[in-house]
Amino acid sequence: MRSYSMIRMVVQVVVVGMIFTSCASTRVPFTQQLRDEYKLNVEELKSIQFYTSNHLVLRRAEMDSKKETSGGELTVSKDKMMEEIVIKAGTPCVIRDVVDGNRVTISFEQGSTKYLVFGNIRNSDGYYTLQALDWDKGKGRVNYGEQIYLTSDGSRDIFLVLTMKSLEQFKLDQKVIKGQTVQ
Repeated sequence: MRSYSMIRMVVQVVVVGMIFTSCASTRVPFTQQLRDEYKLNVEELKSIQFYTSNHLVLRRAEMDSKKETSGGELTVSKDKMMEEIVIKAGTPCVIRDVVDGNRVTISFEQGSTKYLVFGNIRNSDGYYTLQALDWDKGKGRVNYGEQIYLTSDGSRDIFLVLTMKSLEQFKLDQKVIKGQTVQ
């Protein structure tokens, strides 16, 4: 009987399955290579939370002139108004539309015309950077909310980033062998 129980112990195989999962979330630049590698379609792009890489300020100025004649004099008054829209580094934003293969419209707030265009048109690294109607000495003219704004210095290098979580699984199948004895 003793040898039977030993044989039974010898034949027993214990299989232990363990899965180790490591999870790391990091913000990475949104590039055309990343978009192509993961074959991100329009719906998937719209469901990803994006962020700005750097600080961006949009500025526009309006001047209003009024004239009045009174008592034989011409009175001219000029009023200036400066509007600034500040978008801090790391501001959350979403893709509204994919314009073409390499440009997207990005929204920071509600409003059908309140968006900026980002694309990988003028850079070799594939980063989706701020696009402008034209650029002059690092400042761009952009359309935002049906108004034309001048961007802050260095805005040409602002790009989109997203949080990417990498899940890696390691599976271990382990057998514990009791050994074999002479019978």
